[in-house]
Amino acid sequence: MALGMYRVLIVEDEPWTLLGLVKTFDWEEKGYQVVGQTTNPVEAFDFICLEKPDVVFTDVRMPEISGIELVKRTRELGMDTEFIIISGFAEFSYAQKALSYGVFEYLLKPVDVNKGNAVLDKLFVHLQAKDGETDKEKRIAADHTDYEGQNNSDMNGLMEYIDKNYKKDLSLRDLADRFYMNYSYCSELFKKIKGVNFTEYITYKRMKEAVRLLLDSNRTVNQIAQEVGYRDYYYFNKRFKAIYHQTPFQYRRNSRKV
Repeated sequence: MALGMYRVLIVEDEPWTLLGLVKTFDWEEKGYQVVGQTTNPVEAFDFICLEKPDVVFTDVRMPEISGIELVKRTRELGMDTEFIIISGFAEFSYAQKALSYGVFEYLLKPVDVNKGNAVLDKLFVHLQAKDGETDKEKRIAADHTDYEGQNNSDMNGLMEYIDKNYKKDLSLRDLADRFYMNYSYCSELFKKIKGVNFTEYITYKRMKEAVRLLLDSNRTVNQIAQEVGYRDYYYFNKRFKAIYHQTPFQYRRNSRKV
């Protein structure tokens, strides 16, 4: 990705419309790169949680998770990803509700190329301003460079350990001690880096692996729960349903119908 490019995810359940959005706009010329595209809003939510794109273009009406629900869940995790909502005329008033969740803009279908590019220009200026605020915060934090430098080095080691051992019974307090870090500072830095807290991150890592096993293996749900780090089958089902709004069994069955 070229330096300064903002990362974009496009979510649209109609494949042809998705292809049209990818090819319609002058993405690179406007300072963006499309790093993800999907017709599945559940996959989109996983992508947002783990990859943290700068911008998400999403349709309003989609199966399982609507565009507005996608925005709402992202905001509940404390992430400030910018959203552009795309809706048909009949959904116009529905799309306006998205503004209450801090959606940057909404576009009507069929998307007018000139208007879309104008929105990209406007969004680019907004993102640049956000980056400026981030740079200001970094300059203020520079007084603690040595201290933070050591802690960031320790944090990198801690993150590598988590990504290799997330299926195990981990505690951030124990990990902070293991990597010689202050627990409160470690917790704050973790959320700043990942955009979610430690427990949420572990959950989504485990659930992403659970989804892969549900789709790519014939293991039972109980076996999958054990493999991704849950000793309690019923708790695994509860956590899975809270994220995907269906049980693991339903997710596997519905996905294999497609």
